[in-house]
Amino acid sequence: MLSDYSAALSRIQAIESRIHDLLAVDNPTQASPDMAAPGTAPGATMPPVTTPASFNSALSAAGALPTLKGPQFSPFIEGLISKYANANNVDPNLVRAVIAQESGGNPNDISSKGARGLMQIMPEEAQSLGVSDPFDPQQNIAAGTKLLATLLKKYQGDIPLALAAYNAGSGAVERYNGVPPFPETQKYVHNILHMLGQ
Repeated sequence: MLSDYSAALSRIQAIESRIHDLLAVDNPTQASPDMAAPGTAPGATMPPVTTPASFNSALSAAGALPTLKGPQFSPFIEGLISKYANANNVDPNLVRAVIAQESGGNPNDISSKGARGLMQIMPEEAQSLGVSDPFDPQQNIAAGTKLLATLLKKYQGDIPLALAAYNAGSGAVERYNGVPPFPETQKYVHNILHMLGQ
């Protein structure tokens, strides 16, 4: 047991040492002169590291922090997202993130305000968009994506404003000339942008 702990601790220290060397950007000349780059012979010097400016950017540059693409749903839901996102010229990752935030992927979800289904369509919106069953994933995603596309067009591609209008209504966005100061709406916009890696 103790030997396993020691081995794990030793590995952690080796990783920390390697990260420290990778992040030696402010003074690359202090990197160990006898440290070999991976795959090179012992004694070969490692070229100075000059690009990563922080731990996160170093990991990102190494491919350890891929751009977030939103959650993944069942193949059926993914197919509908792709179909209606393409039909409405909307980024499917945005549609995914809205579904995750609105309903968590539950097609039978009903909010306290009466919004329904995957993209939480309000009854009046459902009627105006020709939705007969808001709990039907196909109808719901078709309507929600169309509404999202309309808002993106209205706000000239400004995603935060379109999301704020989707959540609080266009009237609130226009009244406050931006994302309204409602905690729920601000959290909504923030969460979706975070899922998108923005």
